[in-house]
Amino acid sequence: MTNEERTDAEEDLEEELAWTVYAQVFALGYIYLLACALKRCDADLGVDPSAWENTMVAAEWAMMEHVNGRVQGPTTITVADVERMRRLHTMGSAALAGGERPPELYRLSLQCMESLFGSD
Repeated sequence: MTNEERTDAEEDLEEELAWTVYAQVFALGYIYLLACALKRCDADLGVDPSAWENTMVAAEWAMMEHVNGRVQGPTTITVADVERMRRLHTMGSAALAGGERPPELYRLSLQCMESLFGSD
């Protein structure tokens, strides 16, 4: 199929797929930064709270696209994975705002990274 033969719907789907990948990659990066800072017990978690909020909302949406079968990725994402990501989103937001950093936050970060791209 040539570029001229592509429909608007196909182009929209391609853009949506690219967007889901970007959302998950950025989420992985921010979660990794957060996890590393938590592990080192850094005072500064190294993630801008606004960037965290925007990225986590996008990642949750992208994960639901996987759950609903509209996109596929390197892992099978379940509703439980999305719920875990939402918990991380909430707990991470609180920590980035200077609030509580429960011990569970580090482990939850690792679990969420694994749900996005596997255990490697």
